[in-house]
Amino acid sequence: MILDKLTLRNFCLFRGKQVLDLSPGKRNGKRRPIVLFGGINGGGKTTLFDAVQLALYGSRARCSKRSNLSYEDFLLHSIHQGVPPTEGAGVALSFRHTADGEPHDYEVRRDWKVEDGRLRESVLVLQEGLPNYSVTRSWAQLVEELIPLEISQLFFFDGEKIRSLAEDASSSEALGTAIKALLGLDIVERLIADAGVLQGRLARQVATPEQQAQVAELDGQLASLRKQMDALRAERAALENRRQRAEVELEEARQAFATAGGRHWEERETRGQRLAELRGLTQEIEARLVALAAGELPLALVPDLLARVEDRDAPEKTAAEAEVVHHLLSRRDRDLLELLRDAGAEPDLQQRVADHLDRDRQKRIVAAHPGRRLGLSEAARGMLGHLRGQRLAELDSEVRGLLDKLAQVGQEREDLERALAATPSETDIAAVVERFRKATEDLTLLNETAVRLDGQLNARKIEAEFVGKKLERLWQEAKEEAEREDRQRMVELSGRTRDTMQVFLRRATERKIDRLSRLITESFRFLLRKQTLVEQVLIDPGTFAITLYDAAGGALARQRLSEGEKQIFAIAMLWGLARASARPLPAVIDTPMARLDAAHRQHLVERYFPNASHQVIVLSTDTEVDRRYYELLQPAIARAYHLGYDERSRVTVAEEGYFWKD
Repeated sequence: MILDKLTLRNFCLFRGKQVLDLSPGKRNGKRRPIVLFGGINGGGKTTLFDAVQLALYGSRARCSKRSNLSYEDFLLHSIHQGVPPTEGAGVALSFRHTADGEPHDYEVRRDWKVEDGRLRESVLVLQEGLPNYSVTRSWAQLVEELIPLEISQLFFFDGEKIRSLAEDASSSEALGTAIKALLGLDIVERLIADAGVLQGRLARQVATPEQQAQVAELDGQLASLRKQMDALRAERAALENRRQRAEVELEEARQAFATAGGRHWEERETRGQRLAELRGLTQEIEARLVALAAGELPLALVPDLLARVEDRDAPEKTAAEAEVVHHLLSRRDRDLLELLRDAGAEPDLQQRVADHLDRDRQKRIVAAHPGRRLGLSEAARGMLGHLRGQRLAELDSEVRGLLDKLAQVGQEREDLERALAATPSETDIAAVVERFRKATEDLTLLNETAVRLDGQLNARKIEAEFVGKKLERLWQEAKEEAEREDRQRMVELSGRTRDTMQVFLRRATERKIDRLSRLITESFRFLLRKQTLVEQVLIDPGTFAITLYDAAGGALARQRLSEGEKQIFAIAMLWGLARASARPLPAVIDTPMARLDAAHRQHLVERYFPNASHQVIVLSTDTEVDRRYYELLQPAIARAYHLGYDERSRVTVAEEGYFWKD
């Protein structure tokens, strides 16, 4: 398929009629598949993306601006604001498609306007340039054969939204549906279902009236469950669009919140409490230091003086001890002289002994008495020894620890005071906080609704499987009780056909999934900057769950991928699916590189865009595809457009030449 031309008439930002040539080209024998559209954010890029889908799918199109609007309200809001609703708006898409070797030209025209107070839509399909009303009436079925809606999401994708394919949850089922459709496995599933229907019809014909009544009741239950499942799937799909938009809004609100100093504001109360705690801790430390300063601590400033005191006290202590000895000797000498007198010793002997003892005492006093100046008591002397031997070292260690802690507390206080000074006021940040709060609440509510819908859908699936098994048992009973051998044989054959087709489906799925896994691995490694990060990508053929493996063979959690790597992985998945598909469809890519770093952007520009498909339509800003990347893409560009947006008139006009003239 090749998209040739997109026509917009009063559609959203595009006033009047504007015709855009989308066809790829060739120059000097080399194909040029890329058509590049450049525009500012909000300048109409996504409008073009929506217009292609709207032209093809109408009310089923997953347009970004539809949100939860009804289809009629969406069309009404899509009429350019400066145009009367009675004039209306429209989109048209021309494309070429080859079927059975025969090329066909189609043009889908979709117009709407308000008549008699009601919005009326008209659809016309032209084939080979002529109106074909038969094709027009069956267009909804025909477009599903050309580009099934589920498959279209893999070829017409928004770069900001495809990261959901790289998330661990909720992507397997949607991916499985798309893979089956792309690889033709859905046809086998339909054959299995048709064989089951045939088996049921044949079983009913040979069943007893009682069994037929039971089958009818179970058929009714199964039909009701399938209808509920279809409704839940449709509701879940619509919700997913809203949920993804809510994710984008939350991310934008989070960035605005951060830019406005939201984190400071959010943590202001905690920081204020911590600052109060630090102030109290500062007072406690200072009080402890004052208490130490009022005690023995000042003596730590004069260690040399304490040493001199201790040195001076040593001889004084010796002298004090000598005085005690002198006193004891005096008493002893008196007692000895009295003993000599009482014994009748000669006076001359007594005198000689008295002189000798007196000289001995006097000599001791002169040698041991340096003169007393300190006069320390034993308690004071013990305290002095304790101070110099242990206590002053303990005080020094304690004081140093307190001072270090005081410095740390002071630094933390300064940091907190600066952070609080940078905190915006309540009035300055109120609007940003409210937007962030509302975006968070909206996404939380949508996520809860998604979980509820997924739960309801899973419950209906289990119930449908249970009813289906009961039907199988009834068919088996009917077959066993049947008397007409031909019908019994047909029932058996239909059952065997289903079993055989299920085996075929399983084996075909395994083979095709194995090839698809290799193609996705090749694509991912080709686009990835870190060539050694992922060695292999495997898809489970039963659940379609995707697992990444590193060079050591270990499973690699996708949470370890950066945001840019997740986007590259999602693009690689889409590229691998496109390469595995037998459907040559164009690729339409909106906002492809917003989250990518320079290396990944260059890989995408050099390796992906020129090779993504035979026709690649890229919708970009000048910060994504800038001058450098534009020059790299130039050899593959068929044509480029600049979406010029006028702020005053709120009108976008598409002009050739991208953001600058070639």
